[in-house]
Order: sequence, then C-alpha cells, then structure tokens
Amino acid sequence: MSTLFVGDLHAKSDLLPLIGMAAIRERADRIVLLGDICDDWNVSNNGLIRFFETFTSWYRREAGEREVVPLLGNHDVPYFLKQGSSSYARARAVAPGFKPGAHRRVHELMRDIPFRLAWTDGNILATHAGLTRAWGRRRLGAGYMGMPAGEIAERLNRMLLHPGSLVVPMLDIGPARGGAGVPSPLWCDRGEFARDGDTCLTQVVGHTPVPTVLNEHDAWFCDTFSTASDGTPLGDGSMLLHGDDGSFRTIPLYGG
Repeated sequence: MSTLFVGDLHAKSDLLPLIGMAAIRERADRIVLLGDICDDWNVSNNGLIRFFETFTSWYRREAGEREVVPLLGNHDVPYFLKQGSSSYARARAVAPGFKPGAHRRVHELMRDIPFRLAWTDGNILATHAGLTRAWGRRRLGAGYMGMPAGEIAERLNRMLLHPGSLVVPMLDIGPARGGAGVPSPLWCDRGEFARDGDTCLTQVVGHTPVPTVLNEHDAWFCDTFSTASDGTPLGDGSMLLHGDDGSFRTIPLYGG
C-alpha cells in the first residue's frame, strides 16, 4: 500500500480538499496526518470549532475512500482530554495557542475519530515529533532498543486507552521548546532529534517547520504548512509519498 504523509494542518481548512486531490492524483491508499491538526496563530475559538467541524466531515468522506490515520500532536492533546480532569489542566498549561472556548465542541468531535500517537507499517514509525533514544529508554523500558517498530507503536498507542497518561509525553519537553526534560514524541525538535533520534528506525514526523520535506538522520521532516505569526508561509506545502515499491518521493500540494 502507498502512504501519503501530511504535515501539521494547524486549522487550515483550505488544505483539506487539496490533500484529498493529491491522494487521488498519486493513488495513495492511505493518508497519515502527522499531528497538530488544531490551533493556529490567529484562529479564534469559533474559528477552531468551524475548522474542526469541516475537518470531521472531510475525514469521514476520505475514510470512505482510503485509510486515514490522524496522529495527535502537542496542540491536539488538550482537546482530546476531558475537561475538568487533572490531566487536562496540566496539559493545557503547556499547550501553546490552546482555545478553551473551543474545547467542549472539539473534544466531542474528536471522540468519533480514531486518533493515535503513532503509526507503523512494521518498518516506518510515524509520530508527531519523533522518538529519541533517551525518551524511549526512559518511558518505554530498558528493552526499548531491541523493540520492533510495531511494538513501539503499540506501546505509544496504549496510552490512549487511559487518556490521563497522555500528560506524561505532554510534559516531557526539551530545552529547544522551553522545557528542561527529555523531549517526547509530541515535542522533540528537529535539532534535538539530530542529537539523539533513534536512527535504527525510519521515522516520519512533523512538528518542526521546514522549507520543504527533508530527509536527514534517517528521518523525514514534513511540517511544510506552518506559517509565521503574520501568515507568511514557512514551507512550500510539499508532502511525502511512500510508494508500494518502498520508495519515498516528495509530492507537491498542487499537481504539476
């Protein structure tokens, strides 16, 4: 099966039909959304609600045509957690751009979408920000370095069975993003990945804005949709296609 990897959407509804058309154009069997679906610099509470309602409709249509795998990013986790819980309070405290007035409706919609923390086909591991060796040893156990990608993804996704456990990766923030901990797969910056990324795996990530899809340190970085605070694009909107022949290819948002 061929897989189209899509970087951080950040509440940009205009991207959704273009991604769907790219999937058709490239005959992709699967779309993996690499997290940070929610929030943007200047989106309002009502704007985020409108976006997520549009996103939900888009997801349902696309899921009828091909597999769609949405991953959670650091911007998404607070909306995934139940309001009033201690884990929600702790997660929202470190969430940039969080819109409390949008939480109730977005949380309600998220419950009907099968979000994950990780996706794998047995060879590639996709998370929002990337898995480092230090975080893997600390949070996945002493035997982590010998784990196959499937077991790593299973252990990460198991956290969603007890959503309160998501506060652990939400609070594991490295110095590059203003924390003092070991960066988790929700927060690992590209520079932190360069120093300690698990290069025994082929990883695909978003999170760190890049000018175009980049391959370095045995990882593909795909956050090409993000913008500066004034709306200036930081990337070219490219995406990553993993073909059924095992090849990787950068895909433009528009045909041509």
